Amino acid sequence: MIISILEIGTILGIMALGVYLTFRILDLPDLTCDGSFALGGAITVASLLSGIPVVYCIFLGAMGGALAGLATGLIHTRLKVNSLLAGILVMTMIYSINLRIMNGPNLPVPRVSSNEEIQSFEDLSGGTKLDDLFSDFGEMKVSTKSDIKVQSNIFNNEKDGSDLTLIILITCGIILVLGIFLRTDIGMAIRAFGSNKNAVQSFGISKNVLAVLGLVIANLLVGLSGSLFALYSGFADVQMGQSMIVTGLAALMLGEIILSKINIIYGLFAPIIGGILYQLLLSLAIKYGYRIGLLASDMKLLTALFIIIVIGVSLVATQKDGKKKLKKGVKKLWSNSKT
Repeated sequence: MIISILEIGTILGIMALGVYLTFRILDLPDLTCDGSFALGGAITVASLLSGIPVVYCIFLGAMGGALAGLATGLIHTRLKVNSLLAGILVMTMIYSINLRIMNGPNLPVPRVSSNEEIQSFEDLSGGTKLDDLFSDFGEMKVSTKSDIKVQSNIFNNEKDGSDLTLIILITCGIILVLGIFLRTDIGMAIRAFGSNKNAVQSFGISKNVLAVLGLVIANLLVGLSGSLFALYSGFADVQMGQSMIVTGLAALMLGEIILSKINIIYGLFAPIIGGILYQLLLSLAIKYGYRIGLLASDMKLLTALFIIIVIGVSLVATQKDGKKKLKKGVKKLWSNSKT
């Protein structure tokens, strides 16, 4: 159970990393993530069924998420539509696109297919029917090894730690690449865009380009997460991205609470830690929540309430800090005026 929690939590952490880019670094709220998560999974599974190698399928799924981010960015910047409304429009369009891609509401990941044939007991044992006249063996169904075809998948679902190791390696690679990118000139411009959009424009850098680029990178990560989630769970579903923005925000806030005083590589580890904690809390609620009347369907409500509580607590804390700073400033001015 712990291994499954770590695996699913880390995959969701990659999605939360995309939410972190839009909400924290870009300061540009985006709801495309609900659609791009499902789009990444749909493209990956559909590509896998068509015979494309699994690595290329994952790449195509991530690119699908990036295209969703590009569409949101262009609608926001070119048509001057609010980023939230642009995300809702793209998310709505992606729902129909996913139905087209999968030719239905869901699509299973191909696993093992085998051609089976009926063989009698004497054929298997090498004897005759008179060797065991009153036996109950009758006919037996077997699969010949030569007919078995295994469709490749990066996950084996054996719960032996190999899937977890692979997911951790992928996640660490993403954080490393993203950390290096944020140190480049373009990365620093994106960070500056989130702090002060007009200041960036005063330096001759187009804020529209930075907004689109940031949305593309964020939704690429979300699409990659959806791709990995579909391969891990064994299916892609048109509803699999529903309320993912709420899950991403909850994971982000959980991670920021835990790592509030540790800012490692621009806080990129916070969404990953938060994703694992969120999955742990979700598993505990599903396993023991029935004792207090909780249902699995209540988790979205509890998640939203958690986000509201965290925002409220942080707002109160900010106001208290502001009052303390104001009092200190007044005391300084009063002491200076006396001297």
